[in-house]
Amino acid sequence: MRRFSIERLANADITLITEQPQFVYSGMLPGWMAGHYGLDDISIDVKLLCEQAGVRFIQQPIVKVNATSRTVTTTDSEPFGFDYDYDVLSLNTGADTDMYWLRTAITTIHNVPAIIAIRPLSAFIHQWQQVMIDAQHATHYRLAIVGAGAAATELVMAAQVALQRINPNHQVYLICGQNLLSGFDQRFKRRVINQLKRHGITMIKARATGYSKSHLLTTQDSLPMDTVIAATGVTGAAWTKCTDLETVDNGFIAVNGTQQSISHPNVFAVGDVATRVDQKVAHSGVHAVHGGAVMADNLLAYVAGESVPKKPLPSKSLKKYQPSARTLYLLSCGDKYAIASWGKISLQGHWLWYLKRHIDKRFVKTDQG
Repeated sequence: MRRFSIERLANADITLITEQPQFVYSGMLPGWMAGHYGLDDISIDVKLLCEQAGVRFIQQPIVKVNATSRTVTTTDSEPFGFDYDYDVLSLNTGADTDMYWLRTAITTIHNVPAIIAIRPLSAFIHQWQQVMIDAQHATHYRLAIVGAGAAATELVMAAQVALQRINPNHQVYLICGQNLLSGFDQRFKRRVINQLKRHGITMIKARATGYSKSHLLTTQDSLPMDTVIAATGVTGAAWTKCTDLETVDNGFIAVNGTQQSISHPNVFAVGDVATRVDQKVAHSGVHAVHGGAVMADNLLAYVAGESVPKKPLPSKSLKKYQPSARTLYLLSCGDKYAIASWGKISLQGHWLWYLKRHIDKRFVKTDQG
């Protein structure tokens, strides 16, 4: 529950700037790919929420944040975009897919890039729909997922279920290098690997290096592939190259425990756009959700005048997001089956998929009021 009522913000002029009128919940994306959800089931209508809350809605991508002049620059029909002034700024723009491994030009097949980045999600959704159309007209469609994290394993199983529903000859490959699911308990890893084998997914423990002439290039071999999906982690969003906010690790906004910029305390950031500098916190949806709830309280406190720090350090009245020592991860396995990880404890079963569905639907419903 928020500590401050909306009446405390009666004099605040609140604006939301976003590129898309709907937010797609990434936690349900594999379920949508596998055909368990419709697109409406995994989307939150942020434009409608703004209308209901009396918040100004601007559908434009941001290209620059000047924290010294307190302006956000967007692109539009004007050649130089528009500048929007702010007193307090909240950033949750997400990040870009890390394509550092790609050494060759990206070609296009049937209006779909041969290599599809998982982010931004709005572009990925359109491209995945085209993949499904192309697969319906192919006798042997080959798709590779490049990545070694939990997201990559979820995507590869969802893709295998979707493609083999169209044609059992279609095949999905996981290009994962030598460090699959780094940071997870060994028993959890074994459970995931067994599920990958159950789906008949080929794991290739090599590093992808590029794509050329309909072949995915790896450190071991050249593999014929119709399409490649890059789920290779995140790097700073493009606009972070045009900001005077302090950044770390190739373009992430540097924040402290209260999710404030360490260089400009009137700027808050959470999710993949930001990196904590006071302690190691992984870029994950779990931390984005829990950290976002803390940041929301801090924003209300800051705007309501409860805390106006004069130094680039948080006031004692602001909350600090402290991640739990153990985090619950629910990894979907494509066909209404899931694996849970909580520290060194792991479980699996159909019932866990239904638990994940319940949690995910509750999250989307709550965010839509």
